[in-house]
Amino acid sequence: MQECLKKLIESGVCVGDFSRAYADLLDLNHKTSRSSDALIAFAKQYRASPIQIERAVETLFSPLPDSFRVCLTPSAKEVLAFFHSLCPMAIVTGGNPPLQWDKLKKAGIDRSLFSMIGIPEDSVKKPYYQALQAKWGLPSKEIWVCGDRIEVDLRPAFDLGFRTVHMRWGRGARLTPEKWIDYSISNLSELKEIVR
Repeated sequence: MQECLKKLIESGVCVGDFSRAYADLLDLNHKTSRSSDALIAFAKQYRASPIQIERAVETLFSPLPDSFRVCLTPSAKEVLAFFHSLCPMAIVTGGNPPLQWDKLKKAGIDRSLFSMIGIPEDSVKKPYYQALQAKWGLPSKEIWVCGDRIEVDLRPAFDLGFRTVHMRWGRGARLTPEKWIDYSISNLSELKEIVR
């Protein structure tokens, strides 16, 4: 998002104090379901033209700078290592596939920990969840899905009878867990006590 804000400024959009504008953009990003929606809404607040908005959105899907690092949620690597020795794991994340692969690399995530990594561009995850169940041959109640976005990550899992864990992080930090969600956590390390 920082690179997108820089692109808006380069194209002539006046945002005033960069740090304040960036904080506002990140706040808006946490409140929307997609980063592009947040960026468009933010740019419109500053009266950006359609071409300025288009260039900023293009930046959102451009390769990340070499110096860019993706911050992991606390305990992520520890929890992945813990479960890797106990059960098969997968990542199903939506968005632009090359960008998502780049984010995994820059986060330092070892792809070999996962039996599958699925990246639906349209963020429709149910077919990927079904493919995982078929691959693993597990009953629905033995498959756990942890995600921050209730409707995108957890609803399709619930519809398939999978167990669900709402991660109150990122976009999920401000969402109120639905009654049908099995668990709601704020730190991934809590999974070690839940998933057995």
